[in-house]
Amino acid sequence: MNSKLFFIIMLCGVLAFSSCKKSASDNAPVKTMSDLKVPASFNWESSREVNLNVGLDQPSAIGSLSRIFVYDGNPAEGGNLLLTGSAGYNYPFDVKLRVPTALPQIWLMLASGDGSTQTTSLTVTDNVSYIFTAKKAGLKSGLNVNEPNCSSNCDVTVSGNSVTINNGKTYCITSNFSGSVNFEFWNGGGTLKVCGATANISSINSFGGTNCSIIVTSGGILNVSNSFSMDGSAGMTIYPTAKAHFNNGFNMNTAGSNFTNYSSDCTIGSSFSPNGPVVNFGTIAVTGSYNINGGSTLTNSGTMTISESFQANHDVTNAGTIEVFQSADINSGCNFENDCKFIVHQTLNKNSSNFSMNNGYLKVDQTININSSTLRLQNQSQVVARNIVLNNGISSSGSTNSVKTTTATINGAHVSGPVEFATQNGTISNGNQSNFTNGATLVSWANIQNYIPTSPCNPDGIGSNPGPADTDGDGVADNLDDYPNDATRAFNNYYPGKNQFGSLAFEDLWPGRGDYDMNDAVIDYNYWYVTNAQNKVVDLKPKFYLRAAGATLQNGFGFQLDGVPAAAVQSVALTPNNTLRNNYISLAANGVENNQPNAVVIVFDNWLNVAHPASPSLYNTVKDVPYGLSDTVFVNLHFASPQSQSAVGAPPYNPFLIKNMSRQVEIHLPDHLPTALADQSLFGTSDDASNPSAGKYYKTSTNLPWGINIPVKFDYTWEKVQILSGHLNFGNWAESGGALYPDWYKNLPGYRDANNIYVKP
Repeated sequence: MNSKLFFIIMLCGVLAFSSCKKSASDNAPVKTMSDLKVPASFNWESSREVNLNVGLDQPSAIGSLSRIFVYDGNPAEGGNLLLTGSAGYNYPFDVKLRVPTALPQIWLMLASGDGSTQTTSLTVTDNVSYIFTAKKAGLKSGLNVNEPNCSSNCDVTVSGNSVTINNGKTYCITSNFSGSVNFEFWNGGGTLKVCGATANISSINSFGGTNCSIIVTSGGILNVSNSFSMDGSAGMTIYPTAKAHFNNGFNMNTAGSNFTNYSSDCTIGSSFSPNGPVVNFGTIAVTGSYNINGGSTLTNSGTMTISESFQANHDVTNAGTIEVFQSADINSGCNFENDCKFIVHQTLNKNSSNFSMNNGYLKVDQTININSSTLRLQNQSQVVARNIVLNNGISSSGSTNSVKTTTATINGAHVSGPVEFATQNGTISNGNQSNFTNGATLVSWANIQNYIPTSPCNPDGIGSNPGPADTDGDGVADNLDDYPNDATRAFNNYYPGKNQFGSLAFEDLWPGRGDYDMNDAVIDYNYWYVTNAQNKVVDLKPKFYLRAAGATLQNGFGFQLDGVPAAAVQSVALTPNNTLRNNYISLAANGVENNQPNAVVIVFDNWLNVAHPASPSLYNTVKDVPYGLSDTVFVNLHFASPQSQSAVGAPPYNPFLIKNMSRQVEIHLPDHLPTALADQSLFGTSDDASNPSAGKYYKTSTNLPWGINIPVKFDYTWEKVQILSGHLNFGNWAESGGALYPDWYKNLPGYRDANNIYVKP
């Protein structure tokens, strides 16, 4: 080859997992394949195996299996399905997944038999673990809290029995403190930070202005004896594992003040009537009443207990637990969104306000009075009460909601939409079935049909689980099962994806080097494999298409399942069934190759048995030669008993060429094991530098390969044109050990010399 070769040269401070991109004008003269300096450890893979473990922490999953889908992009935006399987309560989806090395993220989707789904995206690493969780009724797990640093950013370390905070400085309590705190908000104010120590504070004075704040970091304890006020834009934050006890409560007098709690131990020792926003991720106990005034809001994702009454005069968003031990009033000016658990131990009055629930739970021990505006229920929300008085109606949407009450009175109102309204005896006062419209039903407790499972947000649930239809009884609901009438099969899987192909590209002169155009055999593949409800492999159904053969040698092709005994295969069938007609392959009764301890499938014994060249010249590699076609070979391998995916491995398994119908001469991908029929005396001869004792196979002394696997349909070079003359980043990828340009095979700006890539005539 006399072509000048050019590479893209990048200066990267750190070898990046994603590709570095340059324009073609940045290429500089580089080497031929013979000159590449390739790390000995490089495996020439453009894909990687990932250990994937996906679990469930959802009580509704007990007794049935959910389905996990793995995609290479957002499924809502057309991401390709990579893998699928089952998971259940305490039963994770634990498999190996092969993905392109250049893929930065995968997407997981959980689908349950009830039709619900959850989706998340994860960064690809060698080990990817994730747990799908039910909605929690307390502190959100995995909460990302950006906590202040207590080892620095302290202007003054507090000592003595009083501290005056001014000039915008940060005053840190780093050892136990007892005394008073005075903020000079007119003199710049500042921050009091309790850092891993106990602060017993008798009084907090002048806590207001524009620059005053109190912070209690994790491990710190704040005890305040007397009531104090937060004015202006004063702020207070209590971080996880900290404690805060306001023994006589405190006042938030202005809408600009704010209070945020992450702690699981925060108490307010009197009634609480804030005018500013309160945000709770942890646990707050209010020993008196809680009055949300006009300038305040409550955003709760944790747990709040209120010993006396609750007056909501402004907005409340509840994604955790609010428990009120006396009565509650939801008044004019309040938009109340309850998406988890709200419990009132006496009476709830919903006055002129907006009150809505989305998969929420409301329990009132005495009476619910819907006095003004509609109560809105969505998506399996549940209301439980001793008595309900509807002076205004209930509207429902989404999946079916439930109301369960001992008695009910309807004063001219209507219950509308998908809601089952159950009274003890199936009757109501001042109303009848005509009050229930647009799908709403009135039933007795004995005739409840709706099912809502218990959860951390809903401790009661309702009805009995009919379970989704599972015709074959394998634990996978029919709507999730690709084989709903076959208990031995559940899911179809494809690699690299359904209706997508990867490619194998070989040089065929091993143990000699060849010309490195990597087109002596270009075999496109798609692996279809069927798994059962336990995620074990039942069938392998790959298909292969020989797209190019720049070879005069009559090579065969097969693959080995390194971890599967030959006897574990029940049957192998090929379509068409005449691809092995040169009489040097011996098959066992089950269709795998004879005299092999591992399962070996020979797809064709001579490429001329499947390809149909359009001329005597080389097949689809030479210019000005008509294009030839190949038969697609379908393999149907059925295991005698289902095999674990860890034993079978990840596609494309261990593919190899048989050189020129010499059965003992095999050409595998780098560092892949030969079969038992390979002549190992050829290792270390000619240009081969295999060292079986070191696990090194099918590499030259400079670590060049004879075969590569590409996770997409490969655009190969013309005959006698080295691969790196067409794919300009191939050399940089190899010399970096795969760290640079992991997507070298893509058709991106600066990645190719199009003149050197084969074009179908």
